[in-house]
Amino acid sequence: MFIDSGRIICVLGKEPPVWTSREELKVDTARDEWGKLIAQGWRRTKPVWEEP
Repeated sequence: MFIDSGRIICVLGKEPPVWTSREELKVDTARDEWGKLIAQGWRRTKPVWEEP
């Protein structure tokens, strides 16, 4: 699993954010992190921006 962080540089929703960092988690750590997010109410969403 990757955890991406970024910055919004223009009007929200008009363009994708600029990525500032990416952290790769090992499988066991990623499963634990995913479980925590789901427990907090996070849900999977559809992509907003298309891949170039």
